[in-house]
Amino acid sequence: MPSIESEIDVLETRRAEAIVGADLALLAAMVDEHYIHVDADGALRDKAGYLGTVCSRAGRYVDYRVTENHVRLIDDLAVVHGCFENRFEATDGTTRDKSGRHVRLYSLHADGWRNFFHQSTLIAPDAG
Repeated sequence: MPSIESEIDVLETRRAEAIVGADLALLAAMVDEHYIHVDADGALRDKAGYLGTVCSRAGRYVDYRVTENHVRLIDDLAVVHGCFENRFEATDGTTRDKSGRHVRLYSLHADGWRNFFHQSTLIAPDAG
């Protein structure tokens, strides 16, 4: 039987793939209805705002990688923190690369884990 940490790792992998694939249905199923998303630029979004950003007409994510992840369990809460890198390609062909740290909180429901909070912070290129 897989560990809860393994389950969360699978969710995190599926999340990254869904972001690159702009899989709105999968992301919507993974995210709680009361979702709070604080982006690395400080933008605050709810579930609809987050899904709208990922599946934006302004462009798309062509790469999203979690480069480090740690999972801590506290009862029915999973705290996930680590680092990520992504590349967003705008419709005009310009790209924006981002490296950052993230914290995501998942709660356990009858049908599985749901992400209800995300906070990311940019890592300056020389900060490491």
